[in-house]
Amino acid sequence: MFKKLSETTYLQIIFIGLVILIGTIALMFIGFGISAMMYGTETTMGVFQGYTTTPEEISILKLFQFLNQISLFVIPVLTLVYFIKNDKPNFICLNKVPNTQQFIAIITLYLVSIPLIQYSMQLNSNMQLPDSMHAIQEWMQEKENIAADLTNKFMQTKETSSYLVNLLVMALAPAIGEELLFRGLLTRWIAKLTKNIHINIIITSVIFSAFHLQFFGFIPRFLLGIILGYTYYYTQSLWSSILLHFVNNAVTVTIFFYIYKNNIGVKPEEVGTIDNLIIVFISGFAIVGIILWMKKQLQSTKCIE
Repeated sequence: MFKKLSETTYLQIIFIGLVILIGTIALMFIGFGISAMMYGTETTMGVFQGYTTTPEEISILKLFQFLNQISLFVIPVLTLVYFIKNDKPNFICLNKVPNTQQFIAIITLYLVSIPLIQYSMQLNSNMQLPDSMHAIQEWMQEKENIAADLTNKFMQTKETSSYLVNLLVMALAPAIGEELLFRGLLTRWIAKLTKNIHINIIITSVIFSAFHLQFFGFIPRFLLGIILGYTYYYTQSLWSSILLHFVNNAVTVTIFFYIYKNNIGVKPEEVGTIDNLIIVFISGFAIVGIILWMKKQLQSTKCIE
């Protein structure tokens, strides 16, 4: 039975879907119970009805955001990995951790990517659709505003304890969960449709970016997906892309915390923004250079082709 599961993509998709359904329902009840005990049933019900202004309500939102990450990404993928581990012991490349050189390269890759990612974010945020698509633009803007509002509610804190919770909810959980699904599992599935790793990474990155439903941040998130994809493939370690994803998220969380804690009159999302195209091009060339260095270190034994 598990042999067939390990070899058949559609069975894996069905399996993942069932685990998501069961896990989401179970964790919703668990989360409601925890929240009711900590903050009271009335406050918890208020959050479900859209009340998200008090610190208690924001804490409840963070709890359910964390559980949502676990139920959608972490539990389903790890459950699949567990059931097929005898046939596919390194199914999503979790058996190898980046070495010291790779670790330094990953951190450097993040740093040199900042100008390009921030510049693409600036361009994407100013995107305007034709007048004939006005209704679509309004819908896209509404989704963007909802996401921005939720982010601001989570991030507006001066307490170190809340900052640490944000690192868990907004940085670590998404880094692990999204990499398990998008780089670990989706890359494996798409590899069966196309033998070209470059096309694979592009398709995975498009899906990764579109999944977030933040269209005015689609391009920078797509570029991040490309960088994560090549990091994963050329190190043959999911831990490498998890590390890069975590660093990216954690720096954002830290910038928000530092600005709010010190009452600095700067928009957090504008930190690192640059208009110098020379620096942007240097950033792009540096990204390519580090990825090519990773490629040269690639060993003949691969966990994903």
